[in-house]
Amino acid sequence: MSYSDTDDASTKDVLQPHTPPPHPPALEPYMAFTTIPRAAPGTTCCGVSTLLHNNHTTLLVTSATKVADGLTATAFVAYTIKVGDNEVKRRYSEFESLRKVLCRIYPTLIVPPIPEKHSISNYANIQNKSKEDAAMVEKRKRMLQKFLNRLAKHEILSYEHVFHRFLETGVSWTELMHCPPISTLPKNPLNATLTASSSSANLLRQGHDQPPSPSASSQSSPGPAGSLGPPGGVPPQILREPNPRFIDSEVFTQKFSNQLSGSMDRSQKKVVRKLGEIANDNSDLGATLNGFSLNESDCVPLANAIEKIGQAVDSSFMATTALMQALEINVNEPMQEYVQYASIIKAILKFRHQKHIQSESTADQLESKRSNLENLEQMEVQSKRLESAMNADRKGSSGNAQTNSNNNNNNNTSGSNARSDTATLSDDNHSISEEGTFTNEPESIRSSIDNGDEAADNFNPYARTPSASASASAPKSTGAADSSNEQVDTTTNPYAQLPPANPYAQTHSPPTSGAVKRRSTRLNVFSALSHTLHSMVDVDPEATRRNNIGKTRDAIVQLEEQLETTNSDLDKISRAVQGDLDRFQLQKTKDLRDILLAYAKAHQKWCQKNLGSWQEAKDNVEQIPV
Repeated sequence: MSYSDTDDASTKDVLQPHTPPPHPPALEPYMAFTTIPRAAPGTTCCGVSTLLHNNHTTLLVTSATKVADGLTATAFVAYTIKVGDNEVKRRYSEFESLRKVLCRIYPTLIVPPIPEKHSISNYANIQNKSKEDAAMVEKRKRMLQKFLNRLAKHEILSYEHVFHRFLETGVSWTELMHCPPISTLPKNPLNATLTASSSSANLLRQGHDQPPSPSASSQSSPGPAGSLGPPGGVPPQILREPNPRFIDSEVFTQKFSNQLSGSMDRSQKKVVRKLGEIANDNSDLGATLNGFSLNESDCVPLANAIEKIGQAVDSSFMATTALMQALEINVNEPMQEYVQYASIIKAILKFRHQKHIQSESTADQLESKRSNLENLEQMEVQSKRLESAMNADRKGSSGNAQTNSNNNNNNNTSGSNARSDTATLSDDNHSISEEGTFTNEPESIRSSIDNGDEAADNFNPYARTPSASASASAPKSTGAADSSNEQVDTTTNPYAQLPPANPYAQTHSPPTSGAVKRRSTRLNVFSALSHTLHSMVDVDPEATRRNNIGKTRDAIVQLEEQLETTNSDLDKISRAVQGDLDRFQLQKTKDLRDILLAYAKAHQKWCQKNLGSWQEAKDNVEQIPV
């Protein structure tokens, strides 16, 4: 089972290596993604790059020395790296920082791991002597050297200029961390939009004969130690349409990690511990047998045979110690490295999983906006229908009202004409026209009626008499006229005189500045509250609805573009992740083959060494006379 297979992971042994065919089929080209623009792989950018891609160049960590920091007066272990004829010293924290930077730049690549830090229990046991532990320092030297050589042989990472600067002599890594391109890395690349850059190229597994092609920068990194995801161990969100190939890869990686870090790791540690106990026991037994041979000096053949047996036991002690060291270096350390690889692959698969979640979330938002727009448009259509119906109703009502008014006018005209005719007949029978015709009504009655009308006008308290109006408009000539006018006004208009001034009225001084300030503050508060309440009330729902329709359409356009970009990025990221998984599968097969060969050779050597010493002991024992 490999990362490129789609069968069930339970059908094959994850640790069983398979022999690659003599001519493996050409793998599909894959692309790398960067969060910042990078140079296309395949082109050398400096002298270190040229030196690294020389087939005869190997990076070596030659020594580990204790160095005192001039600023903090603290000591640290500096590892000397030899690149050709050049040497540069780097501390462990700088190796760790380099790997973090590479993970942030290349989130879809499986960046090789570095040796883990001390655990809390180890620090408690070793305390302040951890930097002086020779075994730990030697182990770090070996694993850091393997880390550098894996980077130097990688198809894409070997062309990264940040890696080249790490290997250059005289370059301060602390200053480099605060300079571009490292300082321009995004803090949260997952939410950033992928943009085309010249940092990627289609690369074939069997050579760099493909021309460079543009790719996209990535949005997230799996983290410095290969961990990614929400804090607190929150399980990832379930996808509606997961990719079966990556689901199989996740299952396979989980089983691979469980077997390496579970039963195999425990069994291997137990074997090494038992071998250590056997070696110590053989050391004690060899010393005892050598002392016992001195007591049997009377019988020389017997003494020589006992001495040879003791020497064979001592040889077993040394062979077992060599076996333990070989198993630790060639088996245990690579297995621990692949446990870290499993965590890194989980993080990369989770990064792709989160990108897939982002795509589905964008699709959900787009569907929700489209549904909202459909509802708003339906409301707009219904509003227009209602408005047209109301307008038609208003037109019908106004037409009916006009018709009714015309009919009423016609009726009034006909009625007035009839009344005028009747009045004409009445006048002809009872009155005399101005030309000298007589009426039946006496003149005295008419004059009395006229006088009665004038008297009625005189008794109206609200009527405005001519004398009053004349007195108001014409200037006063004499005092008698004034008095007579005042008398007439008083008798005819009882409201002509204004009421007297209020003796109890109190005049107030203007308010002080403090009172004005308090009153203005209260007015401002009331004005703000009134404005807030007014803004909460939809005074024009039609305009608000049309505004919402416009905003929803703009949001739909943006979401459509975002969904198209996200789906394109997801496809490219999936191909990039799968491509690097295929590359890693070939590396894993080769490394597991080397591990198994080293395991077999270590035991073969241990057996051969023991066989020679015990064969010589057997010959000496057979020479004892009986």
